[in-house]
Amino acid sequence: MQWLAFVPKEFKLSGLGSYGREAGGVMLSVTGLNHFYYVRDFTDMRCKHSRVLSVIRERFHRELNDGDVFIVMSRNRRIVRMFSFDNRSYSLFEKKFVAGYQFMKVERNGADTVYRIAWKDVVLILENPIVKTLKIR
Repeated sequence: MQWLAFVPKEFKLSGLGSYGREAGGVMLSVTGLNHFYYVRDFTDMRCKHSRVLSVIRERFHRELNDGDVFIVMSRNRRIVRMFSFDNRSYSLFEKKFVAGYQFMKVERNGADTVYRIAWKDVVLILENPIVKTLKIR
């Protein structure tokens, strides 16, 4: 018996090229040049742009600068959201795992509620799921 593999067709869009070490699609451009901040203890995933940005300004006393990306994670660690600012617009990126998988836990010593993290750690968080439960049949 022969199995056929589905090979997705690549679409070529005019005006788009390779931009180095970027993650995301056409609407979100995040690179190692951005400043990444993990927001600890903010797990309310009902919030969108305006609420998260007001919390960052009011509760954490931080102003957004061009290239800033704030990362929040749900309580069960199945959803990660990244809010970015680029002087003209705000962007929201969300990644959600299916049941049985979750993002790794981010920990840091100290009392800081917002702290800067490196690009390599952002990639590690987004691309390495943790198996929450192993179901053997």
